[in-house]
Amino acid sequence: MKIIIDNKIMMDQDIDMVHEEAHGEYKEKGDFSYLIYTNSEKERVILKFNASELTVTRFSKPQSMMKFEKDTFAPAQIPSPVGLQRLVTKTTQFALNQGDQELILHYQLLSHPEAEEALADYQMRLRWEA
Repeated sequence: MKIIIDNKIMMDQDIDMVHEEAHGEYKEKGDFSYLIYTNSEKERVILKFNASELTVTRFSKPQSMMKFEKDTFAPAQIPSPVGLQRLVTKTTQFALNQGDQELILHYQLLSHPEAEEALADYQMRLRWEA
């Protein structure tokens, strides 16, 4: 299974485009689908999703976890040079198309739910191909 992630990251006036491709596996269990792969940094990554939520777990040291829920806030913990940061995601668009094997996700990364400004804005497209 080929997993393709394209992510447009907007921070202040800067825009970065990130493209990642990996070979992994696709599984279904209960109400969720799973994409499992090893990223370019040799970390195991699990993407667990259904029609309304996505959880990304990266088995780094320390472990990174981000959750995305349609039209709401969700927890995120991300390792940084200053330690583990506990943040929140605010999902503004979540569109899963299982037939096309695609998930479109737009979200903001915030320091807390009441934050006036986002740390960054993201537009992500996840695809998987047999």
